[in-house]
Amino acid sequence: MSATTDLAAALWRARTEGGVIPRAAAKGLTSIDAAYGVQREIASLAALPRIGWKVGATSAVVQRLLGTDRPATAPMFADHCFDSPAEVAVFEGQDTSIECEFAFRFARDLPPRKTSFDRDEVLSAVAAVIPAIEVVGCRFEGGFDNLGAVRLVADMVANTGWVKGREHADWRGMDLKDHPVRLYREGEPVAEGVGANALGDPLTVLEWIANHLSAHGDGIKEGEVVSTGTCTAVIPVAPDETFVADFEELGRIEVRFVRKE
Repeated sequence: MSATTDLAAALWRARTEGGVIPRAAAKGLTSIDAAYGVQREIASLAALPRIGWKVGATSAVVQRLLGTDRPATAPMFADHCFDSPAEVAVFEGQDTSIECEFAFRFARDLPPRKTSFDRDEVLSAVAAVIPAIEVVGCRFEGGFDNLGAVRLVADMVANTGWVKGREHADWRGMDLKDHPVRLYREGEPVAEGVGANALGDPLTVLEWIANHLSAHGDGIKEGEVVSTGTCTAVIPVAPDETFVADFEELGRIEVRFVRKE
């Protein structure tokens, strides 16, 4: 097997069986494109239905934490996505955290092409906005601190799970940039933010991913979702904790964590 295949297998094994791998395991990856190649290997190993895409590192705070200067994306698999209220099992030792995000369901395909998608074209393909919590974890030793863009991308941009609320088709009149989100642990406030924390506007993230995927020969399919990155920073979680994200008129998302053996 190639080094890329070995790394993909090790990362997928850590995601499904627990544990972490040495950071040095990714020393052979010399570019972001190579790291996206690891993602494709993982997706092939997983052989699970794709429900859409997550975008990470869309806020300045998260980029500083990870040691990267750009967003990144990865597929999300149906087996790891849940409706709120949800119970999610997580491994210890993987720096498991959560992020409150605006997600969007697409009504039609945005396939790869030679010309760029403009903002209006991308937004015209959106059917609904969805309040969501993404569960993230790091399968490299040392956790998220200064992980770097290459390792982040190879590790499926840290995706572990995703919990969604009710879809809202009447989103076009909403000011998502200034829309507040508040996160509570066991009823106590732990974080808050607004949509603008994701690349200045969650809608900007949609334009970015449509063109990013197209440039890599991929696209967004009808019915898929895109989760646009955290509005509330990265908040560590532990088994036996319950979190609620309050998106005001968009609803509340609840997730309880349990230990995965």
